[in-house]
Amino acid sequence: MKPKKKHSYLSAILSISMVLLMLGLLGVLLIQSSKLSTYIRENMVVQVFLNESLAKEEIPLIQQKIMSEDIARDIKFVSKEQAAAEFSQEIGQDFISFLGFNPLIPSFQIKLKANATSIEELNKAEAFLKQLPGVSEVAFQKSVFEQASSNMKSIGMVLVSLSLLFALISAVLINNTVRLNLYAQRFAIKSMQLVGATNWFIIKPFVWSSIKNGFLGWVISLAILLSLLNALPYWIPEIEQLYDGPLYFGLFAALLILGIGMSVMSSWTSTNRYLNTKIEDLY
Repeated sequence: MKPKKKHSYLSAILSISMVLLMLGLLGVLLIQSSKLSTYIRENMVVQVFLNESLAKEEIPLIQQKIMSEDIARDIKFVSKEQAAAEFSQEIGQDFISFLGFNPLIPSFQIKLKANATSIEELNKAEAFLKQLPGVSEVAFQKSVFEQASSNMKSIGMVLVSLSLLFALISAVLINNTVRLNLYAQRFAIKSMQLVGATNWFIIKPFVWSSIKNGFLGWVISLAILLSLLNALPYWIPEIEQLYDGPLYFGLFAALLILGIGMSVMSSWTSTNRYLNTKIEDLY
């Protein structure tokens, strides 16, 4: 293989790898933002305050009713004594000795499932919890839930829009890279056609070459992506909680299909274009 030809193939592989890396990073960011949204939603607390006159044996029954609705990811009972101890620790002094009594009441601290944190579902959950016997009040920061929901929707729309834009840019970049490589071989393509070679015989080596270029470009981009994903927890330990193996596997598979698919399509269309062009128009 001539040095110039080697250089053209290397240029095509590197171009494809950089494009796939850019798309991969955006895909990882999209996955991370989705996981972060779920994490935030599932760690917001709804407090259900109980009547002080409620008998101890009734508390498990209320908890069972709450769990039966399939809205709670986690539920924790906090007695008035436990609430007082936690509050005293928080403020740094024993407020009960100062007041002479414990004004706090028992409660449930509920962390909802992500699909139950939309405004509509929150209102339904609030109505359900308020009608339970023994419940005196349901408290949660509705404005925080609304703001979180609004922000996550906005971020999701921006990331999806960016993904579509980058996918379009990637298709154009890969197409231009392949076309430039084939442009240098347009006379060889036409010469083979003039001596009687079939279209498939001429197109096949270019398609095979584009498959190899797409695959090698994917391998390079995948190696860089995996290195970054393995390195990030050293700087941000908490980020590992947001990793999702199956989604990453799907992303990497999509990048492979995208890299090879766009490379093959560009190679196919460009070769056909030169086959259907008059020889005098190739100059």
